Parts: sequence; structure tokens; C-alpha cells
Amino acid sequence: MAASKHTRKAAPRTNPVIRELFRNSNVSEKREQEWQDAVRRAGTGTPPMRFPVYEHLYQFNLCAENMVELLQELSDKFAIEPKALLYHQSLIQYVRALISLEIVEQMSGVEQTEAWLFGSQQRSEDEKLRDPDDVYIVVRQREAERIKLGLPPRIQFIDEPSSGKKSTGKRTRIEQVD
Repeated sequence: MAASKHTRKAAPRTNPVIRELFRNSNVSEKREQEWQDAVRRAGTGTPPMRFPVYEHLYQFNLCAENMVELLQELSDKFAIEPKALLYHQSLIQYVRALISLEIVEQMSGVEQTEAWLFGSQQRSEDEKLRDPDDVYIVVRQREAERIKLGLPPRIQFIDEPSSGKKSTGKRTRIEQVD
């Protein structure tokens, strides 16, 4: 028995366009759930941020850097042995880096999903706004570029007079038979 992707439950407040993008995609349900969880937390924090986790990560890294600097100041005032100072500073930086790495790895999936979602939405909107006849303008521009480069034209426009030059392109089968 086949299952349809249209059975996925979307969060009630999810943008209908995004909901439709998920339905028509091959994004895993786990990735979709990560995105839904991240969006649910949107708008929290002071100041409100799309992903407050980045603000907290920044604060965490700032505090770790302050701890390293304070440890240096303590060492200057209380003569902490240089090897012990370096060990403790390294330990602080190691913990900071591990935690930052874990958070960034978790958010990477959310960011990749959003890049795909909003890229799809942008392409969809571009397609709606695009004039199908624009392709002819692009072809004319490309043919003009080819002529400037000394390359033979690939097409001839009906509304342009024939140049009288013979094509330097491949010969047709009829010409080869003669």
C-alpha cells in the first residue's frame, strides 16, 4: 500500500506556501520537524530573533572569552603558574568550542532546509513574474555576442534581413550529396 506525502501534518500556523513546498518536496520528515521546531521558537528572546539560539551562542562565547581574560588577570595578580594558566585557559576554550560546534551542527540542518524552502519559493515567484517572451531577447543578445566574437550565427531571425553570407557552419546532408 502506497502512502502519500500529503498525509504530513503541518503546524497550524505554518505559511501555506511553505506547507505546500514541504508537501511537494523530498525533504525527510526529520528535517521538516527540525524546521518546524526552530520556527516555533521564532520571535522569542530579547531582542526578538528568528533563531534565538544564535544570540545565546554568541553570549556563551563572549562569556567564555571573558573567563579566559579574567583568568589572565588573576594570574597577573596572584601569580598562577604559567603552565597551569595555559591548561585552564585551554580547557575553557575547548569546552566553548565543543558546545559551539554541537549547536552549529544542529542548526545546519535547519538552515539548509530553509535555504531550500525559500530558494524554491523565490524560484516559484520568479517564474510567475517572468515574461515567456524574454527568452527571445536573451537569444538575440547571445547571437550578437557570438558575432562580436567572430563565431557563426546559430539561428537567423525572420525580422532581420539575410546578410548574403554563406553559413560557415556544418553542411547539410543535401549539400554533401551534390
